[in-house]
Amino acid sequence: MAQIRDTIELLTKVLRSNGTHKIKAEAFRLAKFDNDDAVEPLWHLIFELIYYMKYGSIDELSIRAFTELSIEEIVVFVKREMQRRGFFSRDFAHLPNDMSSGSRELLLALGWLLCKEAVIERFMENCASPLEEDTASFHQIADIEVPSPRQLSPRSQLNPVEKVKQLLWLNGKLRMNLRGLFAIQRERTKLLHKINQSTQSVSVDPDRNHLSVLEVMMLKHPELLKKNLQLLERDNDRLQNLLKWKEQEDIFWKWMESVLDAKLQSITTKGPSSNPGNQLQDWSVPPDSITTLKQAHDRVQHAVTKYESIVDHLERLWTVKRQHVTQTDLDEVLAAIDLEISLQQGNIGGMGDAAAVLPKRLNEPRFSYVPDLPERSTSHGAQLMPDGVRDIKDEIGMLQQLVHGLQHEINGKQDWYKQEMQNLSENFEETVCIPPMARKV
Repeated sequence: MAQIRDTIELLTKVLRSNGTHKIKAEAFRLAKFDNDDAVEPLWHLIFELIYYMKYGSIDELSIRAFTELSIEEIVVFVKREMQRRGFFSRDFAHLPNDMSSGSRELLLALGWLLCKEAVIERFMENCASPLEEDTASFHQIADIEVPSPRQLSPRSQLNPVEKVKQLLWLNGKLRMNLRGLFAIQRERTKLLHKINQSTQSVSVDPDRNHLSVLEVMMLKHPELLKKNLQLLERDNDRLQNLLKWKEQEDIFWKWMESVLDAKLQSITTKGPSSNPGNQLQDWSVPPDSITTLKQAHDRVQHAVTKYESIVDHLERLWTVKRQHVTQTDLDEVLAAIDLEISLQQGNIGGMGDAAAVLPKRLNEPRFSYVPDLPERSTSHGAQLMPDGVRDIKDEIGMLQQLVHGLQHEINGKQDWYKQEMQNLSENFEETVCIPPMARKV
């Protein structure tokens, strides 16, 4: 028990040294037993780790966001981010949005995040020396208000000559600024060379024979040496904690297995908990679409199985005969394939617009003479006809309706084409459009 407590204390030190808020190891123990006192610290810790994974550091903006956002906004944000990263636990999604309960589920979510996103490994990758060659941190630079660049006037207010003059002015200003930057860079290089030349044959680094700018700065200002020593000691402690964690993390993951066992045991004894309120319904795949997806999968699988043997046969034929095939044979094969594809599309998707105009002739009707009987009505007579037999009058009426519809469509197209020809003839001078003479029927 003491060993796991030391390991958790080490984890809290690692987290704290990388910018998270100060969380106690006791919160982890309380969360294992689903104590509500550990709920808010764990929500806060998961929020900070997600912020670190998104932006690479935990800065003042994350602290201000956690304090200014409402409790419900923080909970919803954490749930959505965890789902985007692949954590689809229903128990976690059903946690109340007021941070009132669910510490054990939060602990399991924290363990998943540490493992899945390799948070500790990212801490190690971002390790860098606090001492850098840049001396800007030793100088207090006043905030200089940079004026906004001059904006171009609207095009409607400038004529072409003024636009060219304005562009020339901007170009000249840009060249002047670039020359200023180049002069500053040359001056910096001269000063750096002067420092290196003045400290020649004096060095604390075996790879160099002179002092660096930082070393000269600390020699000039001895108080900075004590400050940098403190930074180095703190960074050394952080690295030592990371190394110790890599040696002891197996103990933590075994303890997390006991947390999961405790959750499963509570489910078997008390039954699965249900929270009807405050549930997050932001799942990537809606439950009602599973049936549709399965049906689409079955249709695609059936189509693939149906045409797989045909494709294999065509590939074998092509392998054998591609040395002897001619352009004519290739055109015939392509035409046959296009015809087969058109037929299959017609069978799958229907006849389209043609089905609404032309009657289906797949099964030709069989006509038969049936004398009119005065004692039975038309409706009863239609019911007494044999299967596959239709009245010739009904068929004639249907054909007449089809002819009238086609005639109406032809007349409309004729009018449209006449109008188009008339519009085209107006574009040519000394041209008269004479419509064709009507055909005698």
